[in-house]
Amino acid sequence: MVVARTKLMIQDELLRPRPIVTLTYNGPNPEKFYNEIYNLLFTVWKVSERTLQEKKFVWKKGDPEEFEVTWEVDKDLDKFSYYWIELSLRGESSKGYGKATITVHAALRTEYPQDTILQKSLLYEFLRVLWHNTFYISRRDEYVREGRILLSLFLEKLKELTRV
Repeated sequence: MVVARTKLMIQDELLRPRPIVTLTYNGPNPEKFYNEIYNLLFTVWKVSERTLQEKKFVWKKGDPEEFEVTWEVDKDLDKFSYYWIELSLRGESSKGYGKATITVHAALRTEYPQDTILQKSLLYEFLRVLWHNTFYISRRDEYVREGRILLSLFLEKLKELTRV
């Protein structure tokens, strides 16, 4: 992920035409998905713990026990591109039985910094577009294909968990 104050961001959704997938589960122990999804992110996407952020964590005890968790993952691919994955888990459980909803949104993002005067100039923009269209677009296509494969594998493993 490019760290810049000002940047040009290009985003390709890994799922089309609907970029967000929602899976539902009704059955025993829906809270098990918290650990399962967490582990699945590491095994399928091969990311480190430092790239995983838990953006929201709400776990209300009682009857029913309610929970809501949101994770965000940035997997760097090169100097400009990375996979951005956002997962959300929401559910409730009462006496060991309940329901859960899992939402997945994933995209390939390419960010070009535009901080300096040179990076904001017309000449730089012309050269960046030329470089992007001549050399980098094929690399981005590879990243999109690879990301779609990883995302479909991830979703398949999630579906297997919801069928158990």
